[in-house]
Amino acid sequence: MKPPDTPRTLIRNLADPEAKEAQWSRFVALYEPLVHAWLSFRGLRDDVLEEATQDVLVRLVKALRNNPYDPERARFRTYLGCIVDSVARDCFRRVAGENRRRGELSGQAITAIQDPSPGIDERLDFQFRLAAYEVALGVVRQDVGLSAFQQVVFDACIVGEEAPTALAKRLSCRANTVIQARRRLLARVRAHADAFIQGPGGR
Repeated sequence: MKPPDTPRTLIRNLADPEAKEAQWSRFVALYEPLVHAWLSFRGLRDDVLEEATQDVLVRLVKALRNNPYDPERARFRTYLGCIVDSVARDCFRRVAGENRRRGELSGQAITAIQDPSPGIDERLDFQFRLAAYEVALGVVRQDVGLSAFQQVVFDACIVGEEAPTALAKRLSCRANTVIQARRRLLARVRAHADAFIQGPGGR
């Protein structure tokens, strides 16, 4: 399966107020799961994740129209990450205000609000990679083209922690068969994750 891509032309077209619905739909299909996972890694609770995800996408379109993405100045994940970071901070502050106490926020979330010293790239890069792999795992697992054997290997040896040799024994097949299947599945996961991580233009 070809990994998802987001060419520069798609990003550029989204900045056009007359952008076609198909262009927006394609972008949402590619990046909504990633934004959702990224916000989740930032520590947002389930009850605000959907609203926050939509907020990121709405702010992104506004930002693209007011301050078009320039691939020569920053990676797309940095551009998108600034918006994710802003939405996450707003959500944390709102929750803190509603509850009148920070004890309900995780220590990591409080640190993210109180300590802005790390650069945006440094602070977001690791979270972005985690989110990208989380989404990539889901993309591959939901591929209708996976055989029943591949699904078993994926669930047992990639999502789960079963060793290939143990699975091979359980399925009464050669260990090398399971090892090769796992290797190919991991390559597909990496291809999908790399497409998100590299962003438009391979940056």
